[in-house]
Amino acid sequence: MKKQWAQHIGDDQLVYGMPKHMVGVSGGNTQKNRPVPGDPPYRQPSESNGKTTYWTVQPKAKACDKCQAMAGKKFMEKPEPPHPNCKCDIRQHEHIPQKRYLSEFIEGYEGNAVQQFFGLGLVKVRIKHITGALASGVEVYSNLDGIRSSHTLTKDVSFTFSTLTDTPVLWSIQIVQKGADNTVVQYWIEYEE
Repeated sequence: MKKQWAQHIGDDQLVYGMPKHMVGVSGGNTQKNRPVPGDPPYRQPSESNGKTTYWTVQPKAKACDKCQAMAGKKFMEKPEPPHPNCKCDIRQHEHIPQKRYLSEFIEGYEGNAVQQFFGLGLVKVRIKHITGALASGVEVYSNLDGIRSSHTLTKDVSFTFSTLTDTPVLWSIQIVQKGADNTVVQYWIEYEE
């Protein structure tokens, strides 16, 4: 009696010369929009209501050096495992940008302040003249978007700095107050992280 040959198609086997999870994806197959049994469902990245997603790698206890190097980093797209037998967890997280504020006073002739922080692509700096010389002014330096300056004679001045990025970058903002020794200004820095 002749035995019937039955082929088991596992997750790592080929179907029509392609990996099982890619059957129906190529342009020649008419069933390209149908899901393939056994595949995880495709989820569109969430970017509604100001939410964005990012990915992190959680290495196992005895992970290799490549996996350990990926720990603690945020990825905007799902990273590929660094080697075929990687057993590290790759997790998806939602990030909701939150506004942060920094505020201090600067006093004295050429008094200055430096603030460094990780933020997204837009930073607003507001400076208010509190007391002192009538001809006082300020200069605001940004490591990513140049210099702004203005007189603060009994008024508020605002500066906006921007850079093209959708991930947090290191900002360095230096504010230099130009006035007499008795001049005091207050500043507020607003940014999202």
